[in-house]
Amino acid sequence: FYFTQRDAIAAPVQRELSTMEILQIAMASEQGRLAAEERAKHAERTKSQISRKREASALGKLSAAKRRCRMLEEQLGESVKHATIIKVENATGRKGEFTYLLLRRWCKENGVLSESVPDERYGSVKSWPADAWLDVYGIDLKSLFGEKK
Repeated sequence: FYFTQRDAIAAPVQRELSTMEILQIAMASEQGRLAAEERAKHAERTKSQISRKREASALGKLSAAKRRCRMLEEQLGESVKHATIIKVENATGRKGEFTYLLLRRWCKENGVLSESVPDERYGSVKSWPADAWLDVYGIDLKSLFGEKK
């Protein structure tokens, strides 16, 4: 029982492969290599497509956020198109130098309307056009409120 011989596993018989069998093995190996290479290329293309799509989505969201920010700045009277006296005073540090009378006169002479924008203290205030600021006070709103870092 302890020393009984078990059936020995039969060792495969070594035989010579024919040229046809060698070629079939080589072809199967090459086909496997080509299939693996194609899978790798497909994975790389898919990965780069996902990356491009993700990048485009992020850029779209960023530009939408920028547009929204610009729109809100215009609503609050702090933009390159028009600005309130309070915003210009705060940006330039020159308090009390600007009056609405000269800006209103310029608007009437040039047929331009000022815009009303919401304000915390007064409810709403007038926002005057950039051309009026430039002609009356020599203040360029593009350089004042333009590119913010």
